Amino acid sequence: MRYSRNLNWYAVRTRSQAEELARHGLSQKGFELLMPTYQAVSQRKDRHKVLTKPIFKGYLFIRLQLDATLHLEVLKTLGVVEILKNSQGPKTIPNEEIDNIMLLEKHVGECFEAPEFSVGEKVMVREGPLKGLKGTVDEVHQRMLRVGIESLPGGIMIEIDPRQLISEESGIYHTIASA
Repeated sequence: MRYSRNLNWYAVRTRSQAEELARHGLSQKGFELLMPTYQAVSQRKDRHKVLTKPIFKGYLFIRLQLDATLHLEVLKTLGVVEILKNSQGPKTIPNEEIDNIMLLEKHVGECFEAPEFSVGEKVMVREGPLKGLKGTVDEVHQRMLRVGIESLPGGIMIEIDPRQLISEESGIYHTIASA
């Protein structure tokens, strides 16, 4: 297995609904972590409750100079399943993608899981709290901006006003027709 000697970000897969357990265990060990969340309203018959949920279900992000010893230490943490890897070893996440993830923490509203990436137009948010966020327009839900994190299977979608988008390919402001 090949490790990078640089300080890099990695995606850590957790057991189902164990993101907070893994986050707590890894932070107790002194690791730098990123686990973006959003607020969701749980509606019961008798009350409404605001819940904090992870944007990326089953994942969190860790920054470290990964070697065999630290890799084992991460894997020994309760709730952790693995550090995502490819055939050469643990896969680093580019800083640009981490910047996108950090921007998502400013999002107010619901996040929707997106099981697969679809091919669509590359766009960037040009105004508002998510300014600079890059993603791909989903062709099925035309008022959705799909934010793809290539290192993770799937991605997330957020609803955004199409007038806030600019095409990365042409630099042209679009209005995406409503469905």
